[in-house]
Amino acid sequence: MLIIFDLDDTLIDTTGCVTPYKLQAALAIMGAPGGAALEELKTINETSARTQDALREFAHRHHVPKELLHAALAELTAPLPPDFQVICTPNAKEILNYYKSRYSVALVTGGHPPFQREKLKKAGIEEAIFSMIAVPEDSVKKPFYKAIAAELSKDPTDVWVCGDRIPMDLLPAHELGFHTVHMRWGRGQKMGREPWVEHSITNLSELRKIVA
Repeated sequence: MLIIFDLDDTLIDTTGCVTPYKLQAALAIMGAPGGAALEELKTINETSARTQDALREFAHRHHVPKELLHAALAELTAPLPPDFQVICTPNAKEILNYYKSRYSVALVTGGHPPFQREKLKKAGIEEAIFSMIAVPEDSVKKPFYKAIAAELSKDPTDVWVCGDRIPMDLLPAHELGFHTVHMRWGRGQKMGREPWVEHSITNLSELRKIVA
């Protein structure tokens, strides 16, 4: 058996912990810190596919100079403060420890590789838990899902993928014949359930009843 996890809003609470800090930092760079501007950006972000899309929309509305927008976008993946603590979703560490001695566990997370690994470290999740880790910068996960399953010699029917974003995390898994578990956290809370998604959870502890 192989379980592949997403990172953001699956193992860690990116929406509740990291994103608010990064939005405020990006706004400060664009010259519109706090207050109404922050509330507007949060509202835009709630309906955007990615935080960078929200920043671009905000910058377009307020005619932010391109150089400031580029600097703000760079801030999204800049290192976090030394004392910044990344919060895990409920029971994330417990479920990883439960499965690491039972099945193969992998991590496939889209984004800037150094920043994704920094968040993992600040959340207190040991990389050694995972048999394999992949960080596609373009967030196209299907080739990595396929490669990890092949490398670990897992049949598609023995592979489970758990993530919050259906189009990015689960659709490629479904296309490969893997089992799918939708984590309703962050943006995943507002996504309608697709008929092919096998399971929907709000707490990773629910996996113990699903993956047996």
